[in-house]
Amino acid sequence: MLSFDQARTMARGAAPAGYRLQTIAPIPGAGRYRTLYVDARWRSRRGEVDAGGASVHRTVYGPKFRRSDGERLAQVAARIRADYKQAKDRGVIPATLRVSVRTDPGYGILVDVGGLTDRFLYGERAAGAPYGREAMTLLQVLEEIHGAYQRDGSDSFQDCYQVRYSGRVKLLSEAQQAEAKEARAARRRPAAPISSRR
Repeated sequence: MLSFDQARTMARGAAPAGYRLQTIAPIPGAGRYRTLYVDARWRSRRGEVDAGGASVHRTVYGPKFRRSDGERLAQVAARIRADYKQAKDRGVIPATLRVSVRTDPGYGILVDVGGLTDRFLYGERAAGAPYGREAMTLLQVLEEIHGAYQRDGSDSFQDCYQVRYSGRVKLLSEAQQAEAKEARAARRRPAAPISSRR
């Protein structure tokens, strides 16, 4: 019979790169243990331990996945939208940001972020980097919020792309913000009346 200490030692040894063992618990009557690993962003991976060794499942879960399991894409987008608002209120991201969260049937959950200057976006930009150092730090925080409800079972070795939702976070330049503003204004303009023919 596999003891708890033996199972924990085996589970720790099987921890994926960047992850640590968070919990281990026996499965009643099965002679096996369930394990949960987390990384620095509180994404998790599940696994099992038995007398033959420890295994870790491929699928990665976002830290808030369980709260929204089974919800439609629009509902997940609404949660992400609320999380961005809460992040502003707590000072995690600047309150001046204009964050737009929308869903697209072909592209998943799309986030456009305005309220930024080109100086902030591109200042201290390293060669090959899309944005400057400060903007890249902000982008990472925004992407963590975007991915909090994710379930990712992708496997690059088998060319398998399997995610709960796709999408992206985009920091808009001043020119892109101006274009978006003009597009919004155009949508609000009343359509020109069609003259009746006699």
